[in-house]
Amino acid sequence: MTEEFFLERDGIKLHGIDHGGDKKPILLLVHGAAAHAKWWDFVAPHYMDKFRPVAMDLRGHGNSDWAEEYSYDDFAKDLEFWIDWAYKETNKKPFLLAHSMGGGISLRLTATNSPNITSMIVVDSPFHINERILKEMNAFGSRPSRPWATLELFIEKFRMIPASGKAKEEHLEHIAKHSVRQLKDGTWLLKADRSFHSKRGGSDLVKGWLNLKVPGLLVIGELSDRITTEDIEWAKQNLKNVQIKIIKGAHHHVYIDEPDEFVRVTKEFLNSILSLN
Repeated sequence: MTEEFFLERDGIKLHGIDHGGDKKPILLLVHGAAAHAKWWDFVAPHYMDKFRPVAMDLRGHGNSDWAEEYSYDDFAKDLEFWIDWAYKETNKKPFLLAHSMGGGISLRLTATNSPNITSMIVVDSPFHINERILKEMNAFGSRPSRPWATLELFIEKFRMIPASGKAKEEHLEHIAKHSVRQLKDGTWLLKADRSFHSKRGGSDLVKGWLNLKVPGLLVIGELSDRITTEDIEWAKQNLKNVQIKIIKGAHHHVYIDEPDEFVRVTKEFLNSILSLN
């Protein structure tokens, strides 16, 4: 039985979904840009045998508050707040599983701190935000959200960015349904504050990888364009405490495209870490 709750940091209410698992270490699930905690609903239950999966909404996303600032540092401070909460909840260092921008935020945190975590899994987060990706993000953020007449129409028109042709229809419908809120006039508006993308600049995650002090796993979608062959070779040469797994047939949204293989690979890593502790 899932439970929704809120934490508050500096006046910003941050929403979370606890999938259950008393007395087990918390597995913090961090979504990507313009996504939300409900994206994890189809994979989170698979970790409940040994973990307590808790999915969070980043500020300006899902049911968390919008904010004045959306810098990587602000996101990273929020994440550190969640990590501290998780440790206090269980008296155990949490495990971190983060996708795309969520992985970027996690690595921004490790670049300057040594967060109180047991291990980190980063899913298809680019090592460098190139001009093509940045232009795509800024364009998305510069377009104001328009209200939709009906929820059904929004669900029908909903598309992932970047596109994925492998997601199951019921997964897309579930994600879309929880991506909007109804206004007083009956129309539906995107929950995500798109403005966080409009001023978003480039980021370099190399320092965060190099400063990672705990075991790490980098999961890459075989068909994704976010991580280059050169990045993979660099990681193999320089990140001795990081495993690399490429999921065949997956695009950027790896755990949506190939959920069974994603769960298998990530659980294998997590269980190996558990056995060491």
